[in-house]
Amino acid sequence: MGDISIAKNQHYANPCKIIFNNITDIIVLCDSDYSIIESNESSNYILGKGESIIGSKCYNVFREQTRPCLDCPLKPTLKSGTIIPLVSYDKRFGEYFEENTYPVLDEDEKLSSFIIVCKNVTKVKAMEEKSAQMKKLSALGKISSGVAHDFNNMLTVILGRIQLLKRQYNSPKLITSLGIIEKAAYDGAEKVRKIKEFSRPDQKHSNLESIDIKKLILEVMELTRPRWEEASKIKGILIQPIYKFQDDLYVTANASDLRNVFTNIIFNAIDAMPDGGIISFKTEIQNNEICIIVRDTGIGMTDETLEKIFDPFFTTKGVSGTGMGMSEVYGIIKNFKGRVSVKSRVGKGSTLFINLPNDQLNALQPKGNEIDKKPITVLVYDKEDYIRKILNDLLSAMGYNVDTVNNQKETIVLFKENIYDIVIVDMGVPDMSGIQIAKDIKQIKASTQVLLTSGLALGPDEAKYFDDTIDHIINKPLSIEKIQYAISESVLAVKNSRQQINLEN
Repeated sequence: MGDISIAKNQHYANPCKIIFNNITDIIVLCDSDYSIIESNESSNYILGKGESIIGSKCYNVFREQTRPCLDCPLKPTLKSGTIIPLVSYDKRFGEYFEENTYPVLDEDEKLSSFIIVCKNVTKVKAMEEKSAQMKKLSALGKISSGVAHDFNNMLTVILGRIQLLKRQYNSPKLITSLGIIEKAAYDGAEKVRKIKEFSRPDQKHSNLESIDIKKLILEVMELTRPRWEEASKIKGILIQPIYKFQDDLYVTANASDLRNVFTNIIFNAIDAMPDGGIISFKTEIQNNEICIIVRDTGIGMTDETLEKIFDPFFTTKGVSGTGMGMSEVYGIIKNFKGRVSVKSRVGKGSTLFINLPNDQLNALQPKGNEIDKKPITVLVYDKEDYIRKILNDLLSAMGYNVDTVNNQKETIVLFKENIYDIVIVDMGVPDMSGIQIAKDIKQIKASTQVLLTSGLALGPDEAKYFDDTIDHIINKPLSIEKIQYAISESVLAVKNSRQQINLEN
């Protein structure tokens, strides 16, 4: 027993030394000439690769420099009287470290030595960045909700007039130009929806369809032509696209999302080629996946940039960049069960690889059939004159008997007088008047089909709250296709209801 007691006392003869050497943070004591005069085991293991660092200069082992560091926190700490932390990235370890320097003064208040405590803060920094990003995304979601309604109302008018013009004229050149404008308007609406998805990443994608990859990329090149051709000519440079497509490659996705993917990629490639160059596109089948390869002959990227290329809000373009482009690319491709990666070398350009499931055999079929619309009556409620006008024109062109109204009470009065088959109501911001109208109509006649239009880009999560009141939600901007599909579904429901009444009678 006595021997054991003696052994314990010997083991704990210097408890301060034991504590000093068992702390995982780097701790060193330096003299006023920056020479290390004491170091703990963590310092020797991390900075000295297992060898003692006593006698070395702190700036040499910490920063691999030959003279005192310009950003050394010792001087500002002495000047301010408070500890000034310094966070820096160490390329040797690929991690972030926080240094705190504690001066030790003699009786004359002069510096005799100082203590450096250094800890790895990589995980803490990552959590802080993630928290900051989530706050930014949340703010973006709130902003998008505020502007979506008005923005989509304006796009409804633009799309409506474009689609009416396409029906009135037969000029192939005019139809092609209107088609390009139409796609750009749709993509503008999708921008708002994507920002909302950034703040709610679990929201599911809608409007899926079978997409010919070759056709879509060529469409995007045409949409971006003013940027890569005309603007480049003004600068006196040449950007040349090259294509090597395999025909009949289809994916199931949202067309506007994929257009946004390739628009971002093309714009990034253009920015990476300030003196001009080549953008090449290649598609092929790899392990039953569609692989899209996009190469540029630009300035390339460093390894550090490559690591962060898909991070939200990371940009190398300064104030001219948002840092959302490539993170959108990553998010969209991932949501469609795909993969995206980039290879690059400084001065040698960049190559981007996108792999998507080959869904050619499972291509989505168009929904809804053409049905007789003449006996169907439609009532439209919207406070905006131009929205009522465009809806009236679109629905009338589709063969419906349409009445429009801009007053909540008048809508109910008119409905009671005529009992319309279908009622289209605008959600209304901020009074939500459309929801109340829908409830009143359902109380009068439950079988009436009520369609809700909204400029807030409502998704499945919001739609479930209106199941008992709303039969269909049409997100603005409105188009002939959206209206035709919703109306066709509603007409089928109306006719089924009529048949059921006839059977009961």
